Amino acid sequence: MKKFSKIALGSFVFLMLFSIFNISSVLAVESNEIMVNEENLYQYQIEANNQVMFRFMQQTRLTFMSNVDLEVNIECDASEIGVKYFEIEVNGSGPLLMNMTCTEEQVQLGLMKGFTYRIRNRNRYLYEEGFCAQIKCNGTCDAKLKIQANHRNQNGQWAHYNENSEEWELVPTTIEDGYLVAETSDFSYWTILIPQPDNTILIVVSIGGILGIIAIISVMNYKRRK
Repeated sequence: MKKFSKIALGSFVFLMLFSIFNISSVLAVESNEIMVNEENLYQYQIEANNQVMFRFMQQTRLTFMSNVDLEVNIECDASEIGVKYFEIEVNGSGPLLMNMTCTEEQVQLGLMKGFTYRIRNRNRYLYEEGFCAQIKCNGTCDAKLKIQANHRNQNGQWAHYNENSEEWELVPTTIEDGYLVAETSDFSYWTILIPQPDNTILIVVSIGGILGIIAIISVMNYKRRK
């Protein structure tokens, strides 16, 4: 009986170790870093379940990870963008071709640093991120977009450009592990917009207060004259 128990225990431990090893092997993602010292078109073939980070001009870092083979064509204006950390996780059903162009601004779309935009005639948003990515894909897939959060953009939201309405549209954005994250299957122009406080009420209250003070002073002067 004791011998049987030892054999059973040994078999159980072996199966547990075997399962853990298999799970680790499945979840493991190989990671590579590639230095790119030019801003021209850079092409690379990423194998499925591999993570590759491209560091352009020692500044802008673009990380790609996909569950399928992914061929990428990248242009990045790193000299203007500067230090940024962007990641994209792609989930597709077959080999994909993805084109990405990263710029500081998109003047033709009205996206310029320091400008504010009224989204759907409601709240105002500031463009200060200095990072806009145009993404194209030859197949159907979902993606998770990430950009490192900091003290300036931590309240920001991902937004994409709707070519039909010709305006920027906000998408639900969360913070995960220090990154602003959005999920999408719509590939177009993407950036971060930062909400600005609405000072309309404050201005109205201030004007009302000033007019009230002027009225009180006028009444007091009138009484003195009498």
